[in-house]
Amino acid sequence: MEKIAIIGCGARITGLAKKVLSISNNIEIVALYDTEINQMDKINSSLGIKAQKMDSLEDLLALDEVSWVMIGSYNALHANHIVDSFAAGKNVFCEKPIATNLEDCKKILIAKEKFGKQFMLGFTLRYSNHYRKIKELLDSGEIGDIISLEFNETIHFDHGGHIKCCWRGQKQFTGTHLLEKCCHDVDLVNWMVGDASAKYVSSFGGINFFKPENEYRMKELQKGKKGQPAYCAWPKAHNKNPFTIKSDVIDNQVAIIEFDNQVRATFHTNLNTAIPERRLYIIGTHGTIRSDLIAGQIELQKIGYEFEREDLSFGVTDGHGGGDDILSKHFTEMVLNQAPSLTSVEDGVKAAVTCFAIDQAMDERRVVDASSLWDDVYSSNLAMQS
Repeated sequence: MEKIAIIGCGARITGLAKKVLSISNNIEIVALYDTEINQMDKINSSLGIKAQKMDSLEDLLALDEVSWVMIGSYNALHANHIVDSFAAGKNVFCEKPIATNLEDCKKILIAKEKFGKQFMLGFTLRYSNHYRKIKELLDSGEIGDIISLEFNETIHFDHGGHIKCCWRGQKQFTGTHLLEKCCHDVDLVNWMVGDASAKYVSSFGGINFFKPENEYRMKELQKGKKGQPAYCAWPKAHNKNPFTIKSDVIDNQVAIIEFDNQVRATFHTNLNTAIPERRLYIIGTHGTIRSDLIAGQIELQKIGYEFEREDLSFGVTDGHGGGDDILSKHFTEMVLNQAPSLTSVEDGVKAAVTCFAIDQAMDERRVVDASSLWDDVYSSNLAMQS
C-alpha cells in the first residue's frame, strides 16, 4: 500500500484524488494540510476517507510513511511546497503552474537536481487523446515542418465571471491570468514546436469588460437553468460580483511569439465569450491541422489537389478532453510502478518563463527578447551542477 498526502485541499486536487482512489485500491491518502481546517474536512468527506489533518506543512512532510505528495495550494505557494517536499524526500505531483516568478523557477530546478525525486506536473491537456493525436501527426511529418500557428483559449462568460471572483482573480495568489489559466496552452505549443524556445514576444491586454460600469449586464440577461445570474457559474462558491470585486487579472489578452527556430505563433484569450474555443491552427510546409478541443474536432488537410480533408476527431469529451482521467491513471502508475513522468520540472519552467516574457511585453508595451530570461533561469542550475 502506497501512502500519499495532500497539500492544499481545493476542488481541483480533490477531483484528481478521487479519480486516483477509484483507479487503485493500493493507494491510500493518509494526511492533509491546508491553512483552512474546513477544506481538510471537505476533502475527507468528499473522498470518504479519514486522513489525518496536520497542523503544519513540516508535520506532514515529517511522516516517513508518505512517499508522494499532491500539491494543490495557491499557485504562489507551489515553489516552496515543491522544494520543501523534495528536501523531505518526497516525490511530488503539483498542479500547474509550477511557479509564479523567475526566482521560484530557479529554486525548483536546483532542488530537483539536488534531491532527484520523481515529479509530475498537472498539464492535463498533454494527456488528452485529442492533443496526443495532434502531436503524433506533427512528429510523423504529416504536415511537414511547422511554419506558423494560431492558438487560443476563449472562456465562457459564466466561467470568466467565476475566475474574477475566486482566488484566481488575485495576482498575489495566482500570478497572471496567462500563467494560471493558459499555461496549459502555452505548454502545448512548446511541446509541439519541440526543442525551440520563445525568442521574441509582444502582447497587449487589459481589463476592458469586467468593470463596474458593465454590471448592468448581469441584471438585463436572463438567469441560467439553475437560477444563477449571468456571469456566475458557481454562485455558491463565492457569492461575489465579478464586475465590482477588486480583481487585478486581465479579462482579455493577445500575444505574438517568434521561437528561436523561426516558428511564429499568435495567441488570444478572453473571459467573456458566448462561443468558447480551445483552438489550434497549425500550418506546415506540407499541410495544415485545425482543431478545437471544446468542439472535439481535428481536421488534417495536406497541400495538393489530390488530397481529401481528413476528419480525425475524437468528439466532445469532459475533463479537459479526457486528459484528467488519463493523467490520473498515469499518476497512479508513477506511484505504484515508478513509471516515467510525461511532464517534467523543465517543461513547467519553460511554460512559466514563456508566460513571464509575454506578460512583461504586455506590461511594458514593447517587444521583449526572452533570451535574458532563459539565461537567468538556467544559469543558476548550471552553476549548481559545476
